[in-house]
Amino acid sequence: MRFWIVDTFSSSLFEGNTAVVCLLERDVAAPVLQKIAREFNAHETVFVSPVSGNNFQIKWFTPFSQESLCGHGLLAAAHVLWNEMSEISSDFANFDTPTGTIMVSKKDNKIVLRTRKKIDEPSASPDRLINALGIPPISVSKCEQIYIVEMFSVKQIMKLEPDISKLEKVPCNGVVVTAEYGNDVPYDFASRFFAPRMGINEDHATVWNHCLLGPYWSTRLGRSSFVAVQSLKRKSVISVECSGNYVNISGDCAVVASGSLRNVSDWTIN
Repeated sequence: MRFWIVDTFSSSLFEGNTAVVCLLERDVAAPVLQKIAREFNAHETVFVSPVSGNNFQIKWFTPFSQESLCGHGLLAAAHVLWNEMSEISSDFANFDTPTGTIMVSKKDNKIVLRTRKKIDEPSASPDRLINALGIPPISVSKCEQIYIVEMFSVKQIMKLEPDISKLEKVPCNGVVVTAEYGNDVPYDFASRFFAPRMGINEDHATVWNHCLLGPYWSTRLGRSSFVAVQSLKRKSVISVECSGNYVNISGDCAVVASGSLRNVSDWTIN
């Protein structure tokens, strides 16, 4: 089984969000895929297999469980199929996922993910949330189980050191902290994402959040296209374009390493 280690949303090695992409040439039982993901111990291990033409099946595993969707893992898989394997013969490909088929395209050598936009609503600021962040925000809103906290500056976000133990007690799936950049940089807004209740203290690149942050900043800045930055330790650069009820998200990828897994057929399920 061939594999690639890919840094997504980055043109440089050791930046962005890492995913391992494995190419399946035959059916492999889910418990074995879980063992492989645990062996790599990456945030996401992606298993992709050809179906027909430019149609593929894709599965995502953390070291502990299978996931129904992972944006940066999808970006990594599409990058490998287009640029490492030349498996996709046009500018479009379809990926069958546990939640339905997702169409991915290639434009100007970047992989583009098209997703439905998310809209936030104003929310009260839970005392636990503000105490955990330690900095008063401009505003707090919410979309589904995610809080969006707007800060006064990117510098505040960079210095932010939330109390993870307190943040874990906030009844939500995660907290997005965001702020607008100034005019002297090539970026429009920054964000960081904390989800300790989901087992992720901080994520380096979260596609789902930018389906929300794109419309969020479009309303405030009166534009539809943005270049965003997420994370500090491993900077991810994410292009966001709002288009009707959809958000197009794209970025670069850098392949760190490739190789092969040996004797996968001998791996037992128990």
